[in-house]
Amino acid sequence: MLFTFGALAPELLAVNGGDVPGSVWFETGKTLLDGDSLKWFIVPFGQVDNPLPLVVVAAAQVALMGGAEFYRKQGSVQAGFAPGVGKFDESVFDGVDPLYPGGPFDPLGLADDPDVFAELKVKEIKNGRLAMVAGLGFFIQALVTQEGPYANWSKHVADPFGYNLLTILGAGEDRVPTL
Repeated sequence: MLFTFGALAPELLAVNGGDVPGSVWFETGKTLLDGDSLKWFIVPFGQVDNPLPLVVVAAAQVALMGGAEFYRKQGSVQAGFAPGVGKFDESVFDGVDPLYPGGPFDPLGLADDPDVFAELKVKEIKNGRLAMVAGLGFFIQALVTQEGPYANWSKHVADPFGYNLLTILGAGEDRVPTL
């Protein structure tokens, strides 16, 4: 679900004066593969370079997510311990579904009422699906226009009848999608 934010934020920072190489989401990987570093924490905090190559970033992400999923699947977490939170009495985990939050991992008490919790699970799935459709829209839009989502949105808002799906697809040779 963070893809939409991750696709928009660098482009918005670049439009507002930040020096962001590869600011359009589909150019970020190319920028890393070309050996350029990405700049993080643009205005107002200053800029910090990310000197890591794309292969290292991808390997670290796979290792961290793989480890988390391995421990979740095995159920081999230490009883009564929550990383970053501290020790708890082991009884707090009794009756807690290991795949969903609850117990000490639910500080707001969202999982206390089973009916509300079931409704929240459905809302989470729907929000995830909506975000995937938005990501698919960003992908198709990039294939057709070769521009980022913010650039497309700003052109459409400036001229809604002159820059929309029908005018882009019907523009002829200068607007042909390429793979």
